[in-house]
Amino acid sequence: MLTIMNNNICPAPSCREIEIDAVFKSTTEHCFSLGINKLRKGQRVLFEVDGNGIQSLDRRPNRYNPYCTSPITIIKPIRTMTSIYAIDSSSVRLGETDDGSIYAVKCGIAMASNCHALHHYKIGPIIFYVNDDTVRESELDHKLANIVLSDHESAKRLTRVRTERSIQYELSRIVDNSIILVDGSLKASPLESSQQNIKKIVEYCCTNKNSLIAITKKTNLSIIKSTYSFLTECRSPAYMDLDLHMKGLIGDPIGNNTLVKFGENDSPILRVDIVDPEKTIDIAFGKLLGNDSLSLGYPESLRLAHHISTFNPTEIECLKGHLLSEYRLQVVPPDDIRSTLLGSMSI
Repeated sequence: MLTIMNNNICPAPSCREIEIDAVFKSTTEHCFSLGINKLRKGQRVLFEVDGNGIQSLDRRPNRYNPYCTSPITIIKPIRTMTSIYAIDSSSVRLGETDDGSIYAVKCGIAMASNCHALHHYKIGPIIFYVNDDTVRESELDHKLANIVLSDHESAKRLTRVRTERSIQYELSRIVDNSIILVDGSLKASPLESSQQNIKKIVEYCCTNKNSLIAITKKTNLSIIKSTYSFLTECRSPAYMDLDLHMKGLIGDPIGNNTLVKFGENDSPILRVDIVDPEKTIDIAFGKLLGNDSLSLGYPESLRLAHHISTFNPTEIECLKGHLLSEYRLQVVPPDDIRSTLLGSMSI
């Protein structure tokens, strides 16, 4: 049932009333069919909660799915000694000045081999000052530069993407015959620099025979979600190659696009992009299983890198203290607009 709410409280006589029914009818007629009359009584439903997305109901495909033609390949652990380098990062906004904003980025690198954690490193926190001058010098086009200057989430992503790419670039250049793990997907970003972008990282990986593997914990592509049941029913680690289908959805992706189950039984299904110089995806995944711990169906090295890169409240307060001490900044108390407009009466 669609309800049009019209709760006017003494409308001003100068305001022209509108035919809301006509507006609503015109709007809906120009959209695609509402389709509510096709909803059958008694159907099961899984509602979305807090905008966190919905997995497929029972993880079963409920419509035609082209992925069902993709074969499932079992992954067998390969014990050949291989170094794993996992990278993750996070960024926070520290404050705002008269002409810009201050951000901090922290990266974590975790190394593993032969199913043992070897070393871990923390890079940062690195402080960035984003204002008109720094953004104009960052090689971004005019429109994207304006977005970064006006949107704090875009600015945080800019600092994080460039920091991560810099580390991935250096690792791909100095290590060989290894596996580089990253969080996310192998997709070029307009926020990358021309000197250290994903394409150059892939080139170095191919030159030095490094496998580059990007793991996404969730996907917004519902047609991919509906294929989960095919891997869920598999009792052992396995993957499905979705490369041909993904090219039809997202253009020309980098590397091979796959759905992977790294663990057994009820392990999570992950979307994984991979670039392997030898074009042997099953061997690259096998080396990952044979050299990293995946007891929960997710690489332990990447989990460790995530925790290393996460900011805690103490670090943030220390960074603020450093800025005040080093640059003698003047703290401006924040305006509490909600309290000003609504009052501070507690209930």
